[in-house]
Amino acid sequence: MRLDFLGVGFGRSGSKWLVHCLDEHPQISVPKFNLHTEINYFPEEYEVMGLKNYMRKFEDCDFEKVVGELSTLIIFHKRSAKLLKKLFPNTKVIIYQRNEEARMKSAATVAKYFDLVEDNSIAVNPVKPINQEEYIKPFLKEFGKDQVFIFNLDNKDRQQELNSLFDFLGVKHFVPEGIDRIYNPEHIDREGKIPRGTRFKPLRKLINKIKVNLRENRKLYYTLKRNWKMDYWYQAFNHGMAQKPQFQKASEYKHSGHFGSKG
Repeated sequence: MRLDFLGVGFGRSGSKWLVHCLDEHPQISVPKFNLHTEINYFPEEYEVMGLKNYMRKFEDCDFEKVVGELSTLIIFHKRSAKLLKKLFPNTKVIIYQRNEEARMKSAATVAKYFDLVEDNSIAVNPVKPINQEEYIKPFLKEFGKDQVFIFNLDNKDRQQELNSLFDFLGVKHFVPEGIDRIYNPEHIDREGKIPRGTRFKPLRKLINKIKVNLRENRKLYYTLKRNWKMDYWYQAFNHGMAQKPQFQKASEYKHSGHFGSKG
């Protein structure tokens, strides 16, 4: 399988915004599934299910274009870099990141008010401070600096950052229509004071229990997740449980986390 690029950046760092910007580019093709949620296939699911289920996610891609996907949980498994280098030695790696304090606060807010937990037991995304460089190093070691692009989501000139990424991917400069859109913010109000939570707390707690129990049997969990397409329907339902934000554009959202992605 040919994979031109793979995004392995940090959760709550704008992955959904970025993948939509890439999808709009006329020379880039990403799986439609990736626009809805992340695949997050490596390393654990690959170790259980092999590569076949991953390849299925790209059936709707146009391989006459530059093809790839973004998944935020890959980077938190330090063995991922070596595995991916073995599977896709020529793939270009995109690591999207933001200020660590902002990332951590955003992850903690989502965990507490939406997932209803105080830790990362439901989502891998750390809710405590991490050294991002320690997670980036394995990819630089395996792929080299020429194959790794660090996408800085703190750069206020988003188009400039996108153009640098487009150069890295070997495609023309392009201005996405959705460059000012926001996805999965951690706050519901324009001022960034009211955390965005779940609308159905008892149901959320029940889902958490089911999810944790299912993960104990990884073979069953991944079979349901991919072969029965439960991952798609779960995420569709999951996003529907979130409170709706009171704003539509990034310019209307004053909080520093306007790039936020659930991850």
